Amino acid sequence: MMDIRGRKMKKPPACVQCRRRKIGCDRGKPICGNCAKSHKTDCFYPDVPGAYVTSSPAPEKLHRSDYQQRQHLPNQQSREATIISHHANSGIVSMEQIRDYNTRLQLLTAQDNRNSPVPADLNLYHGLNPKDSNFDDYSMLMNYYESPTIFDLMTSMYSQEEVLLKEMKFLTSRYKELQNIIKDNNLESEYSNAKRTNDDDDTETDELVLKKQRLRIVQEIKTSINNRKFIDAFKDVDPEFLDDSQIFSVFNKKTKFKESLLPIKDSPNTSFDIKFLICRDEYLARFYHKLGKVVKSEFQPQVDVWNKVRSETPIVSKADQVLRFPAREVSQQIISKYIEIVAESSSLIPILKPNELLSSVEQLFGREPIFTTTKLNLGQVVTLGYISVCLLLSFESNASTVLIPLKDEQLLVFDQLRQWVPQLKSNLEMVKFELEKRKSYSTSIDVLKFIALYKFYQMISSDYCEIVDYDEDIHLARQLSLNNESKNQSLIILWNFIYKNYCWRHLYKGEIPDLVSGPELNSSLVIDPLLTNDIGLLNFQIEMVKYLHSKEELISMQKLQKMKELYKVKLNDQNKRCFHTSSLIHSVMNALIYRNSTLFMNYYLLLQYEELGDKENFKDTFTEFLQLIQESLFYIFSNLASLKFAGYEFIFSSRSFMTLDNICQMLLGLHQRSTDAVRKSQSSTEENTAKKELKEHSSLLVLLLHKVMMLLQDYSKNLKVTNVMISKLTVKITTMLEYVESDLQPAKQVTTSNNGFENADTVALLKDIQKLRTISESLIKTDFFSQRPTFTPKDPSKLGITASNFAAIYSSFYS
Repeated sequence: MMDIRGRKMKKPPACVQCRRRKIGCDRGKPICGNCAKSHKTDCFYPDVPGAYVTSSPAPEKLHRSDYQQRQHLPNQQSREATIISHHANSGIVSMEQIRDYNTRLQLLTAQDNRNSPVPADLNLYHGLNPKDSNFDDYSMLMNYYESPTIFDLMTSMYSQEEVLLKEMKFLTSRYKELQNIIKDNNLESEYSNAKRTNDDDDTETDELVLKKQRLRIVQEIKTSINNRKFIDAFKDVDPEFLDDSQIFSVFNKKTKFKESLLPIKDSPNTSFDIKFLICRDEYLARFYHKLGKVVKSEFQPQVDVWNKVRSETPIVSKADQVLRFPAREVSQQIISKYIEIVAESSSLIPILKPNELLSSVEQLFGREPIFTTTKLNLGQVVTLGYISVCLLLSFESNASTVLIPLKDEQLLVFDQLRQWVPQLKSNLEMVKFELEKRKSYSTSIDVLKFIALYKFYQMISSDYCEIVDYDEDIHLARQLSLNNESKNQSLIILWNFIYKNYCWRHLYKGEIPDLVSGPELNSSLVIDPLLTNDIGLLNFQIEMVKYLHSKEELISMQKLQKMKELYKVKLNDQNKRCFHTSSLIHSVMNALIYRNSTLFMNYYLLLQYEELGDKENFKDTFTEFLQLIQESLFYIFSNLASLKFAGYEFIFSSRSFMTLDNICQMLLGLHQRSTDAVRKSQSSTEENTAKKELKEHSSLLVLLLHKVMMLLQDYSKNLKVTNVMISKLTVKITTMLEYVESDLQPAKQVTTSNNGFENADTVALLKDIQKLRTISESLIKTDFFSQRPTFTPKDPSKLGITASNFAAIYSSFYS
């Protein structure tokens, strides 16, 4: 017999009679099988060495472990259970055993016993399953079905909560198994058949009495189950869970549109990702369901072509193993411009040395800077990789700002650089490919520096798109034991840089940065001043995301609310330590991660309160959500237009536009709720006040989408090049607005039952409307907005999708 930790455990002692006779004992309680056959009533078991407790049919004298504190059963019921369990022809579950499990489950669910001692491990007849074994041996069958439950006290490494959770899991499964066995034996049918056979007799036979007793006990257990409906494990694990409304369970929810959302797939490891939200919000999923339906019915050939192009992976051949760069003078001018604009580069990207790269360009570049990777040594390949990264960062710095004008000569150089961007990106992939082929790939610090810069560029690129992140930087760093470095300062700085960016990449999406989330994985010193300033906030973010992803621990609504409050305090404390440009830019990245995380957490809380029908908390959370929307929109657009960040926008612009994307999709989900609430109120014959307020509420949410799109379009016009992320987001908003028009059709049927805005309080609606107006005015004044051309839907039934714009729309949503 094994316990849940895989350790061998001693069997309970045999009865004293079997010991004296030196025969095998089946250890049945209260009377073993041998004593029952011999009609011996003095069957008893040693309780502890040197002490004996006499068995008796009376339940108050049955053997029990002290910790159980069981409530005793009536004498008559115990007698019935004892007779049944030892009936000679029985292949049915012992009623005494079922009562043991039932009693134990009741004790676990009882609030007044929460503070009683708990078992560390369980010994409950593991490993024997009648479905998997041959039960021709009657004694084995009876032992499995009729042996009493045994609860042993043992020491364990598990906490009390963990032990209770494990015990509840086992007891629940065993309890259900015994119920199924009872059901399979069809006691009601047996009793009816036996009764019909015995109708001619004046007295009931022993068999009929037994079956009648079984039936009464089974019906009693079924009644108990039906009255309780389910076993409430929450209350036994954590006293905070006083009722179901305190449990955050929305992550377990899945939309009914799951199959029609493809190619969007659930991302259970990324809780702050829009795909994760779509798969749990019926209203937002409804939009993607309509989008998928239109695409499948009208544009399937275009989808096939798009997928074919996406699936074609370029194969690197010998002819392709060539690195190309702008002319020496042009490259030097571009790097010099980068040094001029990004003056804090040594703090923000300490492993990039642009001044040294100027010398490298002078030495390596000839009249035609073309290099074959196979003919270069490792140092040359890495250096050319550094140069490619620096040139691309210079492009991003100039391309992402609207505040740094370029003179004619500088503009000419920038135009040349823009034409070189595809080739420079190709250089990065070629260098990475070449390094991976070489034996020193996993042992060279220079290679690791290039990989770290490569991953940094991927994170901040203006044409950022979702790619599979293999975390090459952190894997190589750990392989070189940089996470344990304590002497070499340059290596510690390199690890600090990799650690910070690795955390940023994953925490923004709500992923656990597993490879550094424990002290044994990150024991290196922190000497980077920026990371020193951020480390406390990063550690808190890691713990918060861990809690949200907890599989063993139940998530408390109250604790989640407290975490949100503490998160804000941690961010404010971090901001107070920011005095220089580099630390302020770091604080922007931290703030964007915070805002994105808090937006998602608030939206999930809205879903939770909506599911529970908790109107009051839904209202309060929605008010908080609107305030966060206002602050986030202002924060993003003000930073993109701030002179103190001019030229540094490339570090945080991609995360800014991703956050705007998430905000817009959340606004769409809220608008659909508001619209459905209006529809459901149409049964009224009069245009009541609440209905008018809901309509205005709905229209203001759409107005925010219009104004965000206008701000993005105006910002994009002032950029030197088209920003891919802005273009995609603008296309998304346009398609959403087309959907809004189609969703406003009066014939539209409401298919979603839970709606937080339905039957909303009039006073609360008026406050929300006023807040939405304030947000709208803070974005663009009404007078100015009214002078601009209004959005005109093209074809709401097809969401405005045509053959000409299909590729742009499809790639915006699904790439």
